[in-house]
Amino acid sequence: MPRIALREGPSVHCIVDDFLWPWDAATPVLMMHGFARNALFWNRWVPAIAETRRVYRPDLLGCGQSDPPPPGYRYTPEAIGAQILAVLDGLALKRVHWVGESSGGIIGLLLAAAHPDRIASLVLCNTPTRIPDRIKQIYALGKASASDAMRAFGVGEWCRRTLGYRLDMDHASPELCDWVVREMDRTPPAIAAAMHDCFEGVDTVPLLPGITAPVLLLSGDKSPIAAAQQQTFAEKLPNGRVESISGVGHGVNLLQPERCARAALDFWKLLD
Repeated sequence: MPRIALREGPSVHCIVDDFLWPWDAATPVLMMHGFARNALFWNRWVPAIAETRRVYRPDLLGCGQSDPPPPGYRYTPEAIGAQILAVLDGLALKRVHWVGESSGGIIGLLLAAAHPDRIASLVLCNTPTRIPDRIKQIYALGKASASDAMRAFGVGEWCRRTLGYRLDMDHASPELCDWVVREMDRTPPAIAAAMHDCFEGVDTVPLLPGITAPVLLLSGDKSPIAAAQQQTFAEKLPNGRVESISGVGHGVNLLQPERCARAALDFWKLLD
């Protein structure tokens, strides 16, 4: 799989799912994982989408198979955006359909605002406009902040204690819950803490009116983080529409991956 070297020295790992003829020219798809997760979280989407699209699944620095960040590296929205632009340039991707989950959706919104020529559309799963203050307190687990809790308990234990806010456990199998915890625990606590501090400070609401790319919002109507904010997206985005999945909480990308993938394909077919 390709590795894209950054100016700072480390490289970003990217899974490429390409089963098309060389002359097929459909707009490619970039799938961005959420906080402390990795490209494997999109596995169940790929079979449907890769029938007609080339799919690119990068791991952010410090996640999955990408290198850890260099000493002194600061996770900021600008630094994360630069990682993704380096991936697009390194793979000669002029323009992509963006699929993002949770904070991966926030990254897509920031890029669509700053580099509208690179983002053809956005499919956002479980994506909040910002992390609500109530959730910040819950994620802190009695510590001063969520990042302090990750350093104190480790990412896996922190994830296990807060999993119900990241995945609807009434609809998720025990095997899926355990897998999510194990995969997130692969992210070192210091990296996860720094990344979480970065996203805690982001509020996308002021940017939404200027994002002209078409946006499909996929969310369970019972999500404790994203559901209440979908109306804000719909009101503020010039070309946004919500597809709410009834009776499901957070984690629709994992709970109903095939349905989400079909919704994305139908969305892109209308655009193309």
